[in-house]
Amino acid sequence: MKTILKQFANLLTIAATLFFVGSIGNAIVKSLAISDIISEVAFCYLAIAVFNYILFGSATLWYMKKDM
Repeated sequence: MKTILKQFANLLTIAATLFFVGSIGNAIVKSLAISDIISEVAFCYLAIAVFNYILFGSATLWYMKKDM
């Protein structure tokens, strides 16, 4: 069960990164404020770190295969 939750946390990190890259691209094309996007993505990363801290006791964003 622990391995599945760690893989889910890694999946959340990948999703947040893809959201960040897509949002930055969209902001550049549409001339939007990049600072708003960065703060939203930072909140996503913070939520992932809190999720990991509550479940596993370490505020990390990525688990290596050896840690699973």
